[in-house]
Amino acid sequence: MHEQTLAYVSHKTRSRIRLKIPSRKKDHTFFASLAEKLSSVEGVSAVEIYPLTGSLLLIHSSDPDRVIETASVAGGLRFARNSGTRTNLHRRVSETFEGIDVSLRDATGNDLDVSGLAFLALLGAGIYQILKGNLTAVPWYVAGWYALNIFLFDKSNSEEHNRGLI
Repeated sequence: MHEQTLAYVSHKTRSRIRLKIPSRKKDHTFFASLAEKLSSVEGVSAVEIYPLTGSLLLIHSSDPDRVIETASVAGGLRFARNSGTRTNLHRRVSETFEGIDVSLRDATGNDLDVSGLAFLALLGAGIYQILKGNLTAVPWYVAGWYALNIFLFDKSNSEEHNRGLI
Protein backbone atom coordinates (compact mmCIF):
# COMPACT_ATOMS: atom_id res chain seq x y z
CA MET A 1 0.00 0.00 0.00
CA HIS A 2 1.22 3.52 -0.79
CA GLU A 3 2.46 5.27 2.32
CA GLN A 4 1.43 8.90 2.65
CA THR A 5 3.70 11.51 4.18
CA LEU A 6 2.37 13.05 7.38
CA ALA A 7 1.93 16.82 7.16
CA TYR A 8 0.03 19.57 8.92
CA VAL A 9 -1.09 23.09 8.12
CA SER A 10 1.00 25.50 10.15
CA HIS A 11 -0.74 28.64 8.92
CA LYS A 12 -3.28 29.62 6.29
CA THR A 13 -4.74 32.86 4.96
CA ARG A 14 -6.86 33.68 1.90
CA SER A 15 -3.80 33.54 -0.36
CA ARG A 16 -1.09 31.61 1.51
CA ILE A 17 -0.80 28.20 3.18
CA ARG A 18 2.26 27.03 5.09
CA LEU A 19 2.62 23.26 5.31
CA LYS A 20 4.98 21.57 7.77
CA ILE A 21 6.41 18.12 7.10
CA PRO A 22 8.80 17.48 9.99
CA SER A 23 9.64 13.91 8.99
CA ARG A 24 11.19 15.20 5.73
CA LYS A 25 13.21 18.03 7.26
CA LYS A 26 16.43 18.65 5.26
CA ASP A 27 15.26 16.33 2.44
CA HIS A 28 15.88 18.66 -0.53
CA THR A 29 14.96 16.00 -3.11
CA PHE A 30 11.59 15.31 -1.48
CA PHE A 31 10.67 19.00 -1.29
CA ALA A 32 11.76 19.69 -4.88
CA SER A 33 9.60 16.79 -6.09
CA LEU A 34 6.67 17.87 -3.91
CA ALA A 35 6.93 21.47 -5.17
CA GLU A 36 6.75 20.21 -8.76
CA LYS A 37 3.62 18.15 -7.98
CA LEU A 38 1.91 20.94 -6.03
CA SER A 39 2.64 23.64 -8.62
CA SER A 40 0.17 21.86 -10.92
CA VAL A 41 -2.67 22.11 -8.36
CA GLU A 42 -5.48 24.31 -9.62
CA GLY A 43 -5.31 27.76 -8.04
CA VAL A 44 -1.69 27.46 -6.86
CA SER A 45 0.44 30.18 -8.43
CA ALA A 46 3.72 29.50 -6.61
CA VAL A 47 5.34 26.98 -4.29
CA GLU A 48 8.24 28.03 -2.09
CA ILE A 49 10.16 25.22 -0.37
CA TYR A 50 12.16 25.39 2.85
CA PRO A 51 13.74 21.95 3.28
CA LEU A 52 15.93 23.00 6.21
CA THR A 53 12.85 23.76 8.30
CA GLY A 54 10.68 21.01 6.79
CA SER A 55 8.09 23.39 5.37
CA LEU A 56 6.73 24.86 2.20
CA LEU A 57 4.56 27.81 1.29
CA LEU A 58 1.72 27.64 -1.22
CA ILE A 59 0.70 30.93 -2.81
CA HIS A 60 -2.81 30.48 -4.19
CA SER A 61 -5.89 32.24 -5.48
CA SER A 62 -8.49 29.63 -4.58
CA ASP A 63 -10.39 28.43 -1.51
CA PRO A 64 -7.69 27.45 1.06
CA ASP A 65 -9.49 24.29 2.18
CA ARG A 66 -9.93 23.17 -1.42
CA VAL A 67 -6.23 23.80 -2.12
CA ILE A 68 -5.28 21.73 0.94
CA GLU A 69 -7.58 18.89 -0.13
CA THR A 70 -6.20 18.88 -3.68
CA ALA A 71 -2.61 19.20 -2.44
CA SER A 72 -3.16 16.18 -0.22
CA VAL A 73 -4.02 14.02 -3.20
CA ALA A 74 -1.46 15.51 -5.62
CA GLY A 75 1.40 15.41 -3.13
CA GLY A 76 0.59 12.13 -1.39
CA LEU A 77 0.16 13.93 1.94
CA ARG A 78 -1.92 12.88 4.94
CA PHE A 79 -2.83 15.81 7.13
CA ALA A 80 -2.71 15.37 10.90
CA ARG A 81 -4.87 17.36 13.25
CA ASN A 82 -2.91 20.22 14.75
CA SER A 83 -4.29 22.34 17.55
CA GLY A 84 -1.59 24.96 17.04
CA THR A 85 -0.74 24.86 20.74
CA ARG A 86 1.40 21.74 20.77
CA THR A 87 4.97 21.85 21.97
CA ASN A 88 7.69 20.41 19.75
CA LEU A 89 7.95 17.33 21.97
CA HIS A 90 4.19 16.80 21.94
CA ARG A 91 4.11 17.25 18.16
CA ARG A 92 6.96 14.75 17.61
CA VAL A 93 5.40 12.13 19.88
CA SER A 94 1.98 12.67 18.26
CA GLU A 95 3.39 12.36 14.75
CA THR A 96 5.24 9.18 15.70
CA PHE A 97 2.09 7.59 17.09
CA GLU A 98 0.01 8.81 14.13
CA GLY A 99 2.50 7.09 11.81
CA ILE A 100 2.33 3.90 13.87
CA ASP A 101 -1.45 4.17 13.86
CA VAL A 102 -1.56 4.32 10.05
CA SER A 103 0.78 1.31 9.75
CA LEU A 104 -1.21 -0.67 12.30
CA ARG A 105 -4.51 0.11 10.55
CA ASP A 106 -2.98 -0.94 7.21
CA ALA A 107 -1.60 -4.19 8.66
CA THR A 108 -4.90 -5.14 10.32
CA GLY A 109 -7.27 -4.07 7.56
CA ASN A 110 -8.46 -1.14 9.70
CA ASP A 111 -9.55 -3.51 12.51
CA LEU A 112 -7.07 -2.22 15.09
CA ASP A 113 -5.54 1.18 15.83
CA VAL A 114 -3.05 2.44 18.43
CA SER A 115 -5.70 3.28 21.02
CA GLY A 116 -7.31 -0.14 20.55
CA LEU A 117 -3.92 -1.79 20.97
CA ALA A 118 -3.25 0.25 24.13
CA PHE A 119 -6.69 -0.71 25.44
CA LEU A 120 -6.02 -4.41 24.87
CA ALA A 121 -2.50 -4.23 26.32
CA LEU A 122 -3.61 -2.44 29.49
CA LEU A 123 -6.60 -4.71 29.91
CA GLY A 124 -4.35 -7.73 29.38
CA ALA A 125 -1.85 -6.41 31.93
CA GLY A 126 -4.66 -6.04 34.45
CA ILE A 127 -5.97 -9.57 33.82
CA TYR A 128 -2.44 -10.97 34.02
CA GLN A 129 -1.91 -9.30 37.41
CA ILE A 130 -5.18 -10.78 38.70
CA LEU A 131 -4.33 -14.29 37.44
CA LYS A 132 -0.82 -14.07 38.86
CA GLY A 133 -2.26 -13.07 42.22
CA ASN A 134 -0.08 -9.99 42.22
CA LEU A 135 -2.59 -7.43 43.39
CA THR A 136 -0.02 -5.06 44.95
CA ALA A 137 2.18 -4.18 41.94
CA VAL A 138 0.61 -1.90 39.37
CA PRO A 139 -2.97 -2.37 40.49
CA TRP A 140 -5.17 -4.25 38.03
CA TYR A 141 -7.96 -1.74 38.49
CA VAL A 142 -5.66 1.13 37.48
CA ALA A 143 -4.75 -0.66 34.25
CA GLY A 144 -8.43 -1.34 33.63
CA TRP A 145 -9.34 2.28 34.37
CA TYR A 146 -6.70 3.59 31.96
CA ALA A 147 -7.77 1.10 29.29
CA LEU A 148 -11.39 2.17 29.63
CA ASN A 149 -10.50 5.87 29.48
CA ILE A 150 -8.32 5.43 26.40
CA PHE A 151 -11.12 3.49 24.74
CA LEU A 152 -13.82 6.01 25.63
CA PHE A 153 -11.67 9.06 24.81
CA ASP A 154 -10.75 7.67 21.40
CA LYS A 155 -14.35 6.82 20.59
CA SER A 156 -15.60 10.28 21.57
CA ASN A 157 -12.88 11.90 19.44
CA SER A 158 -13.80 9.65 16.50
CA GLU A 159 -17.44 10.65 16.77
CA GLU A 160 -16.53 14.36 16.96
CA HIS A 161 -14.13 13.93 14.04
CA ASN A 162 -16.83 12.23 11.97
CA ARG A 163 -19.22 15.12 12.70
CA GLY A 164 -16.52 17.64 11.68
CA LEU A 165 -15.94 19.01 15.19
CA ILE A 166 -12.24 18.13 15.23
